[in-house]
Amino acid sequence: MTDASGPNSVTLGDPFAALDIGEYGADVCVHRDDISTEFPNEILELIRVQVDEDRDLRRVDSGQFVRNVVYADSDDRHSVIKQMLADVPSDATDDNLYVSALLRDVIPPAFVRLDDPDNENVVTKVMRLDTAVSKVKLLVSLGRVARQDDFTADDLGSMEGALDTLNELDDNENIDQYIEAKLL
Repeated sequence: MTDASGPNSVTLGDPFAALDIGEYGADVCVHRDDISTEFPNEILELIRVQVDEDRDLRRVDSGQFVRNVVYADSDDRHSVIKQMLADVPSDATDDNLYVSALLRDVIPPAFVRLDDPDNENVVTKVMRLDTAVSKVKLLVSLGRVARQDDFTADDLGSMEGALDTLNELDDNENIDQYIEAKLL
């Protein structure tokens, strides 16, 4: 039996649970056929979503169902995945069922929330990075920083500014080295 408080224990929580009906967000998803314990960058898909009246996530551009919002924190991955794909609406097809790669409890709602569907946030800026570094690991690392008691809205703005600067650089090798040295 694994100790739930051990170093390999990960509590899963959905940052979208804090969003209200009608709010927009940016989720990083993998198709349900690609579910794994690791999420390589090449299978990640940035999906701009809106919370619908049933508290499901739907694509902003098409209204297609993406996944359910999960409300209970848990260290049982299978339970969380089941919750994301439970009670799928009748208009959903197997082709558009996704699970989120952002379910670590350290990912704050501020990272996923969008004021407008075309806006940017930490998630969209990380997903735009041209890097070989795991984008999920980077988001988790940034999330841990954001969960510190003294983290402010100004700090979030600085974090987004640093990601903008990284996105403007052309030297991928140096971007990877910077991320590994300073952000992971």
